[in-house]
Amino acid sequence: MKRFQLFFLIVLLAGLSFRLISLASRPFGFTWDEAALGYNAYSLLQTGRDEHGQIAPIIFKSFGDYKPGLYIYFTVLPTAVFGLNEFSTRLPSAVFGTLMLAVIYVLVRRLFPKSAAVAVAALCVAAVNPWLLHFSRGAWEANLSLFLTVLGTTLFLRSRTAKSNWWTIASACAFGLTLWTYQGGKMFTPLLILTLGLIYFKQLNFRRLLLPAVVFLCLLIPVLVGAAGQSGRLKVFSVFSYQRSSDYVSQLLQQDGTGGKNWLYYLYHTEFFDQLRGVAQRYLNHLSPRFLFLEGDWTNLRHAEYKQGYLYLVDLVPLLIGLIYLLRSRSRSTKLILAWMFLAPLPAAFSRDLVSGVRSLPLVLPLVVLISLGLAEIFKSRLGRVIYSLPALFLMVYFGEFYFLHAHFYAADQWVSAYRPAVQVVSAHLAEYPEVYFTDQLGQPYIFILYYLRYDPALYQKQAVFEASASGDVGRVTGFGNFHFQPIFWPQLRGKTQTMFIGGQYELPEKDLDFAGVNRLSDIIYPNGSLALRIVGLN
Repeated sequence: MKRFQLFFLIVLLAGLSFRLISLASRPFGFTWDEAALGYNAYSLLQTGRDEHGQIAPIIFKSFGDYKPGLYIYFTVLPTAVFGLNEFSTRLPSAVFGTLMLAVIYVLVRRLFPKSAAVAVAALCVAAVNPWLLHFSRGAWEANLSLFLTVLGTTLFLRSRTAKSNWWTIASACAFGLTLWTYQGGKMFTPLLILTLGLIYFKQLNFRRLLLPAVVFLCLLIPVLVGAAGQSGRLKVFSVFSYQRSSDYVSQLLQQDGTGGKNWLYYLYHTEFFDQLRGVAQRYLNHLSPRFLFLEGDWTNLRHAEYKQGYLYLVDLVPLLIGLIYLLRSRSRSTKLILAWMFLAPLPAAFSRDLVSGVRSLPLVLPLVVLISLGLAEIFKSRLGRVIYSLPALFLMVYFGEFYFLHAHFYAADQWVSAYRPAVQVVSAHLAEYPEVYFTDQLGQPYIFILYYLRYDPALYQKQAVFEASASGDVGRVTGFGNFHFQPIFWPQLRGKTQTMFIGGQYELPEKDLDFAGVNRLSDIIYPNGSLALRIVGLN
């Protein structure tokens, strides 16, 4: 027993190390959402209010999103201890990503009590899984939400054999807090709770469920109240908000040789049929080899590493063995894993994006379980251990080498890595050029000025100029104090004095900078050698 405890501790420490090494600099860059999470935590710490001046909100209004705020509250303490920086903002995700390893072990141990090897395999697989590693190393609310989901499920399974009702209440709290953490939980959590109820229906004591249900509703109601004004945002991200143009429909009708919508159109070409096809395509994308083994989220390098899958290629064999095991078994545990795997891609399938590694993150749990079931069989043989372990070790080292030494050459622009060095230059020259015009072509520059300058939240709340959006989004900040965030139209702005400009190469072209009074302060270059931003000052 002591040997296992030592092994368990070593795996946890290794998992924590994998999540903490160079946490501030890898991923290379810092996203808008990360900066918003960190600065709102800083604002709460300093003023008790969010960036918009709301007192301790549950839902935080931010650019392009309404963010459930639990991750922000968990970031307050690291910010108080370590200051406002990338490490403190990402630390909660790394910590909960590590704690999730222990919870996954306990969950799998309860699901398959007759095979301790499956739980041990799940612990080890989760510790080095690329999907879990990626989302544990950035400030991702989805990672915290997954931890709470796995915890809630584990507590629910424990409550079935416990005399005390506190286990069920704790499970309800964990599930309820997923709604305070991430938007995807609003769909996945209720579906998972319903699934647990159906699978374990005969074992439920409905009298004991009354208080947990009340607790869950108490956590749900504030989220529903806070979400009352978010319909526009939900519309922006829903797949059903994007319909075909009238020209495209007219072209279909012409190809059918008819001038109007006849039976052929209603049978094959309706908007509903087209959107249903789109949902099916998005759903199946998340189960494809391209997504799982080859490229991950190929549409967004913030959600995956370049040309790196969410599973190692060597995991394909144990994955198939585990799937065969589940399909042949009729236990409640296997039904839960299969149902979880079926439900996990749904939040991503109903969104506008073709594929999403962050919205489908819950899918990693059943995949880890399947791989672990297969490994438990493979590792019964010494030859099997050798055949799996050698290529697995090679691929793990390859993933780590690529992650730390190569990935930023491909993804630095998507991680908007230019903002930190740009703000450092701005900070160094503010005394000379107190008026600043910052291009918004990379998106949301204001939050990086606030974050890296540690701008006084109380002062910002008075100065912010907020522009509402007519598209259903939440709007944007166009300026505060002496900072202005807009496209740089150089012919119009170059008459200003004591002003700093941060723009792209086409906004501040070389041929227009060679005249008296223009001070070339810096060019911000991506790791691949391309120009990200140009900074000049006008005397």
